[in-house]
Amino acid sequence: MALKTLIQIRRGLESALGTLAVGEMGYCTDTSKLYIGNSSGNMLLVSVQGVGDMIKSIYDTNNNGKVDYAQAADSVSWAGVDGKPTVFPAAAHTHPDYLSKGPLTWNQLKGV
Repeated sequence: MALKTLIQIRRGLESALGTLAVGEMGYCTDTSKLYIGNSSGNMLLVSVQGVGDMIKSIYDTNNNGKVDYAQAADSVSWAGVDGKPTVFPAAAHTHPDYLSKGPLTWNQLKGV
């Protein structure tokens, strides 16, 4: 026979949730978010949103209207950019094969 076991999850307003213990779950009654505690704090597991929706509280944690990763990219120095061209701006060049035929039209490009 199966045992009946009651599992309780910490619940309440998101602002009052506090830091969860590792493995402890917390449900926010005001935002319908479900968190689990881990060694670095609360980790969001589920948020009641539509598929593909960006959740502001996840992507803009400091609430300044800018996605956190975009904000971090603003402060990257040019030396820290991977895959940049070795010559900037690119050297001047022409396309003599196309210039001799005159301007291209959409019908000419479709056959390429």
